[in-house]
Amino acid sequence: MNRPALPPIVEQTRVFLLTQTWLLLVGLLTFLLLLEPMSARGPLDDESTTDLAVLLGSLILTPPVLALAAKAVRHGWAAGWFLALIAELAVAFLFYAAFDFGLYFGVPVLILGGLGGWVVVNLFRADLRGFFFHRRRVAGEERVSRA
Repeated sequence: MNRPALPPIVEQTRVFLLTQTWLLLVGLLTFLLLLEPMSARGPLDDESTTDLAVLLGSLILTPPVLALAAKAVRHGWAAGWFLALIAELAVAFLFYAAFDFGLYFGVPVLILGGLGGWVVVNLFRADLRGFFFHRRRVAGEERVSRA
């Protein structure tokens, strides 16, 4: 069964959400690999342990939210808009948690932030809001005949 093509702005937003998901999964793997060298330096104090737990929890919980948002966007559910916004807020919180823990931003994190900013800008564009909430014809959307 073929699904109708999504409007370009919707497809772009969906792809960016999926890209962020994969970048965060790679970041989680990298973070887990860095736990061993970090633990070799000795035990952390209580505040650092809490910061580490918050950062690890954020890295674990954010990719599923991003993936759910991408799936909801693909299906055109209105909840997809809200999930995408919540996912981008989770990415922003992840930046804060990483900075608070003392991790410095590199190129992959800047790419992740750039994609997040772009998704937020897209979410507030009239075309995308119309796709989710009004079901009107969006610029670039083609009508698909059921034959």
